Amino acid sequence: MQLKATGVAVLAALSAMAISAEQAAASNVTISGVIDVNVERLSTPKESVTRVSTGGLSNSRLEFSAVEDLGDGNQAFFLHQMQFAADTGTGPTPRETYVGMRGNWGQLALGRQNTPSYWIVGYADPSWSGDYSRVSNNQYFYAPWRESNAISYNTPVFNGFKGRFMYTTGQETADHNGRVVSTGVEYRSGPLYLGFVSDHKDIKNIASPKMESSRDNYVSATYRLDSVEPTFIYHTYNGYYAYPPYVGFQTKGWDVQLGARWKIGGPHGAYISAVHRHDNVGKDLTDADSFLVGYNYRFSKRTDAYINYGRVLTKGNPKVPYPLTFNYSGSGNPERGTQVGLRHSF
Repeated sequence: MQLKATGVAVLAALSAMAISAEQAAASNVTISGVIDVNVERLSTPKESVTRVSTGGLSNSRLEFSAVEDLGDGNQAFFLHQMQFAADTGTGPTPRETYVGMRGNWGQLALGRQNTPSYWIVGYADPSWSGDYSRVSNNQYFYAPWRESNAISYNTPVFNGFKGRFMYTTGQETADHNGRVVSTGVEYRSGPLYLGFVSDHKDIKNIASPKMESSRDNYVSATYRLDSVEPTFIYHTYNGYYAYPPYVGFQTKGWDVQLGARWKIGGPHGAYISAVHRHDNVGKDLTDADSFLVGYNYRFSKRTDAYINYGRVLTKGNPKVPYPLTFNYSGSGNPERGTQVGLRHSF
């Protein structure tokens, strides 16, 4: 009887594995991801530290995705990403998780997603939102980037133009706390890329029950000149910004990014990005300049080595200083750093 029970259990397990494999094949599930680790030297006004870190070029993550053909030019798709710290193995933390459909009418998706500004502005980021990115760390700062409870719609491309729209329900409360509305349009024609996007966010003041709001507008442009692609981003911001429950502030101002990507030849590549930020209020924030210089060597399509050097030059002693990296929990705010790392995609 014991042998019979064991045999039944084995057959059941094998059947379950076969069914799972068949379902995975039918839905065309893809497992992919990125592992990115570096050795880093960071300096703050209070200390310097050498450490092993993660995410110099890309955040380490595991992805599950699938696309199903529904006929008549329509497809269903999903994506689930889990981000983790490759230097310690800690995590995962949520990244993007959504399901949607697309066809000649456009694309609709539901779930946790990058905002339209991420795609339109991020395309003009020479470092592609790496750890020292001056775009994500200085220009986005506390602005909307990746939001939960989101509904997004992308239009079909018409004469080079494409629209991107997103609405989120925020924390799904009656006061609309955390709600984001993002509207953008981009244009591609040969070597030219142009984009404009506007983000509005409602958020509760962390010191009172008062509802606040913010508005961020971005204009981006790139133009490919043989092996060199200059990049440009202009950003205005106005309103209340918060990272509950730690910090919140009211401010307005503008910033500008100039940069370039350079395919030097063969496996060699380089990038540079510089941002100047001017804060009109100058109370919690202040004026600042920052830059990033990087080089990567591609061993293959999936594996590359890199070196990054970044610096932040902040005027005065603001309440909320601009970070070189958000990936630091030591004493003081990192002002300069160097990374030497390795990235592998699978």
